[in-house]
Amino acid sequence: MKKAYVLGLAWILCFGFTPLAEAGGTGTSGAQILQQQNGARPAGLGGAYAACSRDVYAVNVNPAGVHNLDKIGIMLMHAAGFEGLSTEYLVGMVPLPGLGVLGGQFLYRGQPAIDNAVAGEATVNCKEMVYGLTFARPLPGGFSLGLSAKLLSIELGPVDATALSLDMGAQYQWQENLSLGLALRNLGTPVMFRSEEDPLPFTAVVGAAFTPYDSGPHRLLTVMDVDYLAPEENVSLRLGGEYWFRRMLALRLGYVHSAQKTVRGLSLGVGFRFKAGDHVDLALDYTLLPQFWEDEDFETENLFTLSVSF
Repeated sequence: MKKAYVLGLAWILCFGFTPLAEAGGTGTSGAQILQQQNGARPAGLGGAYAACSRDVYAVNVNPAGVHNLDKIGIMLMHAAGFEGLSTEYLVGMVPLPGLGVLGGQFLYRGQPAIDNAVAGEATVNCKEMVYGLTFARPLPGGFSLGLSAKLLSIELGPVDATALSLDMGAQYQWQENLSLGLALRNLGTPVMFRSEEDPLPFTAVVGAAFTPYDSGPHRLLTVMDVDYLAPEENVSLRLGGEYWFRRMLALRLGYVHSAQKTVRGLSLGVGFRFKAGDHVDLALDYTLLPQFWEDEDFETENLFTLSVSF
C-alpha cells in the first residue's frame, strides 16, 4: 500500500495529473513531457509559436521554424517547478548551406529521489528523457518544412518505458509581416508500462504570427495558435504579444485557455539580446509561468533560457 502511494505521488509530481498506466484508457495520454513548453520565449508568448522562426526555440513547437537559421545556434534552458521538479533542455542547430538546417535536442525532467525507507522499500526515482534529431529545409515560394524524430525514455521506480515519436511541421511566409504555421506533434508508438499502454499526446496545431508595427527602435509581434490534443479531445487557444526596443530588450505577455480548463493562465516574460564580439550573439530570456488546474492555482514555473549563435 505504501509503495503504491509513493509511486502515485511520484507520478503526479513528475508527470502531472495523467492517470497511472494501470488506470489508463480512453481520454488519457502518456508522456506529458512531450506537451511541456520548452524555451522561455515561446512560454512567454503562451506557447503560440507555430508560425515563428529564425531561432532555435521553434524546434519544440514546429520543426519547420528553424529552416532559416544562418548561424550555429545553441540553447540551454532550466525550469524550476513544483516540489523540486526541474527541467533541463539542450538544443543545437547547424545550418547546412544549400540543404537546410540539422540539429539535435535533449530534454530531461525529474525530481529528487523519494526515500521510502520507512516502508522498507527501495528509493523511488522519477525521471523522463527525450532525445531528438531535427531537419528543416526552406522551399520555393515562401514555404518551409521540418521533421523531428524523438526517443522517449521514462523511469518510474521499478518501471521503465520507451516510445518513439515524430513531429512534422510547415510554415508559409504569406506577407513580409505575416506568417502561418502548421504542426503535427507526437505521432508514434504508445507508452508501454508493463502490460498497459497510453497513447502519445498527439497534437495538431495551426498558428499565425503578425507584426503590426516595426519602425525605428520599436517592434511589436502578435501570435496566435490553436491546438487540438487528440486523446483528450481538447482544444486550446494560445495568444501572445511581444514588444522589442532596439532589438535589445523584449517584454512578453501570453495567455492560454483550454476548452476543458486543464491548462489556462497568463505568462509574463522578458528577454535581452546583445553581442559578444563581431560574430557571436547572446540571448537571455526569463518567463514566469503560472499553471492552473480547474480554477485552482496548482504550480508556478520559472523558466530561464540562454542561447548563443555564432
